[in-house]
Amino acid sequence: MFKGSVASEDLGQVVRALKGAAESTRLRLLVLLSHGEFTVGELASILRQSQPRISRHLRLLTEAGFLDRFREQQCVYYRMPVAGQCLQWSRQILSLLNPDAALLRRDREQAARVVGQRTVTAAPVETAEQESREELDRLLVAELGPSSIGELLDIGTGAGLMLELLGPRAEHAIGIDISAPALRLARTRVHGVGLSHCEFRRGDMYGLPCEDAAFDLVTMDRLLGLAERPIAALNEAARALRPGGRLLVIEDFEQLAARATDNPLAQLRGWLSAGGFTRVRLRPFDLANRHCIIAVARHGSQPADGLQASLQLRDQIIVSQAGRQAHE
Repeated sequence: MFKGSVASEDLGQVVRALKGAAESTRLRLLVLLSHGEFTVGELASILRQSQPRISRHLRLLTEAGFLDRFREQQCVYYRMPVAGQCLQWSRQILSLLNPDAALLRRDREQAARVVGQRTVTAAPVETAEQESREELDRLLVAELGPSSIGELLDIGTGAGLMLELLGPRAEHAIGIDISAPALRLARTRVHGVGLSHCEFRRGDMYGLPCEDAAFDLVTMDRLLGLAERPIAALNEAARALRPGGRLLVIEDFEQLAARATDNPLAQLRGWLSAGGFTRVRLRPFDLANRHCIIAVARHGSQPADGLQASLQLRDQIIVSQAGRQAHE
């Protein structure tokens, strides 16, 4: 156990880790939290134990480094770390268990009921975008390619559609939204399809709860057209991206047209330029009977300002329907 690159020379650390996991309820908690994020109340319901007892076990696992704890409004969630030595140790410990053991199977069934209940409580969140998910998935593959996309940040994640579609190709993904009900629904959908490496945080697009230069791809799905300060939101997206990282933006053509001082393509191009993005590529497309625009741009690959920016940011406009051409 604890071999190879995750081995520790600190015997005390290993002892504390083993003590932290050495109890049947704590092992059951590790199994559950390897598949998603849960609150204390949800875990108490799944394991049919009191909340104080579950809280104590969670505290010990957190102190041992096996779990992360975070608050979302009045709710406190627990999850496994997304990387690091303790995550690898957890996986090695869990590999000793038979996942088809009767008790663990019952825990999974109870967890599925709890996740299903989240959908009921989060029902007011819009989910109409699912109707065209297959078409959108094909478009994302065409724009980003089929290979790994690295670290993903989805700003304004809503019900989690972008994480569902891109999560399987991400090494790690974070969805951020200001709405707690939206995050509950997104957590249900994304973790419900087995994407436990995706996590969710409540936050504002004008002040993202993430470190600088932490992501390879940032996505914003129909967000800027409704934003009060779209350039400020793009500045935050640029801060979160690594140099040369990609931004993918999807916008509703009519929403942009309603507020544009120029045509919607030029409006979006101008925002991206002001936000510090270069090598912009725009493509009009239709989705669920709505005319939309998808934009892919690079961050920090070619610094530009003033007249130089206007020359460098000549967008490549790709027409999705035969016979249609878009000009500046």
